[in-house]
Amino acid sequence: MDKKYHHGDLKIQLIKTGLHMIQEDGINKLSLRKLTQLCNVSEAAPYSHFKNKGELLIAIQEYITEQLQKRLEDAYERTEHSNSPIAILNMGKAYVQFFIRYPEYYSFLFAQPYLKIDLSMDNKPNTFEPFQYYKEKAYTIYKNEGFSEERIKYGIIAMWAKVHGIAAIASMQGVNRDFEWEDVLDKILVE
Repeated sequence: MDKKYHHGDLKIQLIKTGLHMIQEDGINKLSLRKLTQLCNVSEAAPYSHFKNKGELLIAIQEYITEQLQKRLEDAYERTEHSNSPIAILNMGKAYVQFFIRYPEYYSFLFAQPYLKIDLSMDNKPNTFEPFQYYKEKAYTIYKNEGFSEERIKYGIIAMWAKVHGIAAIASMQGVNRDFEWEDVLDKILVE
């Protein structure tokens, strides 16, 4: 574990180290005291960022969510014709690729009781931002394609379920495969 950080990076270092601790020892063994030892900082240092372990867990969830959100936004914005269905495909690929790269993020994020996902077409506050972003962009694209409201709703849920399921499988340990995910994502997501 890299113990070097700049003063302004301590919060991110604590979050990343905390996530690593959870992956290694489980959420019940996460402690701010051990975290300070691993980050080579004083025992008081984490308390300037988190009041307790619960706040650290929320900060880890928010960090992962922000990183995923950025990936989806980048995928959408990099699409040459962002108003086309290709943008939806690119966001789906970005979602799966994110969790292929960071499988520990998947297992942590979707085990949290604080995570709220709204599958309705409403835009309710305090729900999982990456899904809200995907839903808004996909809705506009499908609407421009002339799809009915019902088809849009179930199309959005189906595509998200597909990428979420692929991400779950890709982030699992012990899955035997004879292909690279990157090589088959287009085929799997389009079918």
